[in-house]
Amino acid sequence: MADPQPSKLSEQIFQELKSTEFACSSLKPLSGGTANFIFKGTLTNPLPDGTKEVAVKHGEDFIASMPEWQIPTTRCRAEVECLRALGGLPATVGTYTVRAPKLYHFNPETNTQVQEYLPEALSLKDYALKHFSPRDPSRKPLCFELGRNLGAWLRGFHRWASLPEQSAFREKMKANAPMQKIKHRANYATLVDTVANFPSILGDAKGIFQKIQEETAAELDRSDLQITHGDFWTGNALLPDWPLREGTETLVFIVDWEVCQFSLPPLDLGQMIAELYELSLFKGMDEGKWLIEGFTAGYGDVNAEFAFRTALHVGTHLIAWGTRVPGWGSETQVQQVVGVAKEIILRAWHKDRAWFEASDLACLFSGQ
Repeated sequence: MADPQPSKLSEQIFQELKSTEFACSSLKPLSGGTANFIFKGTLTNPLPDGTKEVAVKHGEDFIASMPEWQIPTTRCRAEVECLRALGGLPATVGTYTVRAPKLYHFNPETNTQVQEYLPEALSLKDYALKHFSPRDPSRKPLCFELGRNLGAWLRGFHRWASLPEQSAFREKMKANAPMQKIKHRANYATLVDTVANFPSILGDAKGIFQKIQEETAAELDRSDLQITHGDFWTGNALLPDWPLREGTETLVFIVDWEVCQFSLPPLDLGQMIAELYELSLFKGMDEGKWLIEGFTAGYGDVNAEFAFRTALHVGTHLIAWGTRVPGWGSETQVQQVVGVAKEIILRAWHKDRAWFEASDLACLFSGQ
């Protein structure tokens, strides 16, 4: 299956699933996929539990949205191993029940998966853009609780993946080592490269950025690396497309496990915090800050080294990714965000705790 056209690909997948219990009467392309092709499948015959719709995910050796970029299909097998193992991780239950979707089916010859589908779902990023404007202080408790449940789930996942009982799972994840270098390059090489785009703002920091790139590359060889999601951001948290309401139980899916890898847990936190902070920096949404406060509270106490490493990744992600989203902000806004991100990086690099305690990221250090 090497045809990058979704219409032809859907027909190929339709035929592939035809002889299985996951035969579909229709396949509808879903938005949000970058590396893979994703469809909503309507089953010809419901599953024994009554399930009528599934998510069908197909991977190739290139990025779906950019076919000229090569990426190993080992990522698809890594995701499958994650979803199989995560069946043993209890959901974080509360106002928001957070968990990974179930894996129903995988064809290793075609890298086609069938997963549990969350109806009428939006990514947290798209949800925020649709529901979080204009400002509404009454949403603060609900946003804090959503952030808290996401943070508690992430802490639980990090701890669970480190347990002796998960040794076989960790061994399987070693096969996804290529994603470590891809992820590092996408963040820290891009951090240095972006200096050329904003020389008047970042020029004097290039030397430090280069040191950061070198030191973070050396982290890939550390002996204390843990299993991380690897791409934990607002685009990979799905929730139903309805307004947050107190007293309503809401299911939240954590998806896209193909970048799961051995890394440092602060990188999972830093990526999510950066994306939530962008809601405030670019869109003026206080909800972004409320979600961050809840997220760090849910994850729980961390030491200063962990907090500074998280902050370093927040700033790096803002520069490497936040400056490149088309239409995300005006040129002036982008330059302002670059300045904020630079300050975060330098303050984290120099371990300036006093500065952080007076900043929007003070909650990172509140438990120490």
